[in-house]
Amino acid sequence: MRIGKRLDRDRPTISFEFMAPRDDTEVEVLERTIGALAPHAPDFVSVTYRVRNGDKTLDLVTRIKRQYAIEAMAHFTCANSADQTRRILNWMEREGVANVLALRGDPPEAGEPALSPDRAFAHASDLVAFIRKAGYRFGLGAACNAERHLESPDWDHELRYLKLKVDAGCDFLITQMFFDNRYYFELLDRVAAAGIDIPIIPGLMPITNGRSLARMVESKFARTTVPRALVEQMENQDDDTTRRLGVEHTITQCAELLEAGVPGLHFYTFNRSKAPIEILQTLRGQQLLAS
Repeated sequence: MRIGKRLDRDRPTISFEFMAPRDDTEVEVLERTIGALAPHAPDFVSVTYRVRNGDKTLDLVTRIKRQYAIEAMAHFTCANSADQTRRILNWMEREGVANVLALRGDPPEAGEPALSPDRAFAHASDLVAFIRKAGYRFGLGAACNAERHLESPDWDHELRYLKLKVDAGCDFLITQMFFDNRYYFELLDRVAAAGIDIPIIPGLMPITNGRSLARMVESKFARTTVPRALVEQMENQDDDTTRRLGVEHTITQCAELLEAGVPGLHFYTFNRSKAPIEILQTLRGQQLLAS
């Protein structure tokens, strides 16, 4: 089922993002994570795309659909040529993949293969337009960033690029992770004023250890800032305390978002299940989510 139809229901969707495994050890970790989260009946999951082993990513998407009967969405980037893109999309269509998250993609990391020299697309909007004009019937999602406007001197410029994705045929958006809900609500106000009227699913990730906190604070991972009050709470704490505070903060975020009527909650799992399960159990215990 196309995710856009699930977002039309009168209850918020619950979804998880999984990282494409890089080796056999990570495959085992991911298998355990999927098995632990499947009983919580997610409306859909997504799987990130790695240029180096994109075929394994797509195999994983189809296997999740078949083995767990969960709607699985494939991340797909602008890294390929038009012919390669068409072949991959044809394969996904034959295998029953119903949804694609169209992304520009990050530059290759050290040790990763270079991007295709004849890649056809520079922006996610180009990929969305290609998929729609070619007649594929995938449900199409795209990414946005609730905090992008903090870095851009021209937020109108950023909105124009976002609107290009929507006008090209995108059905819904998922935000990068954020830790302060006011950025999400400000984003909704700005996109509404720009005439963008599709569901925007908030993306959430609990901070579960000091290393994650340091990475968020020092590098502004995914252009995300951590509220100063939360940083001060977590500073000089052991990992157990940091984890508890991170989960509690995300629960508070989710409660406020659900009360505001968000279309869904999307959890960045980093292939770990314990924190998302605790969050969902608490929200259901508070009757903010249906059991």
